[in-house]
Amino acid sequence: MNVRLTKDQKIEIGSPEDIYSIMQQILLRESRIGREKEHFWVIGLATSNKISYIELVSLGSISTAIVNPLEIFSLAVRKKSPKIILVHNHPSGNLKPSLADKDITNNIVAGGKTLTIEVLDHLVISEESYYSFAEHNLL
Repeated sequence: MNVRLTKDQKIEIGSPEDIYSIMQQILLRESRIGREKEHFWVIGLATSNKISYIELVSLGSISTAIVNPLEIFSLAVRKKSPKIILVHNHPSGNLKPSLADKDITNNIVAGGKTLTIEVLDHLVISEESYYSFAEHNLL
């Protein structure tokens, strides 16, 4: 599902804070019940790091969202986005990435190398804050 962005949200990404400010707004658009489920989004970027699209690729349960790498890369390939950023929420508010979060990130980074699509970051977000894989050297 493609996420609609305002003109002000179609910005050039320079930091994880830029990503979080947009994704927090998108998460808060959800109802309280909707925010209790894990969401997994992909942000496609142009070569200039300007946002091309944001797509919700999985809506899961309270503790997990099933992510298929094919869905991660399908829109990036169709739109010829050379860079992507992964974002998912933890409804619990605990921002520490799980082992499963780290495994799927490593698999997606490896797939991106094959397709020459760079994975710039993976953010775990809550309503109040975020955790950046790139800032913690986990990519």
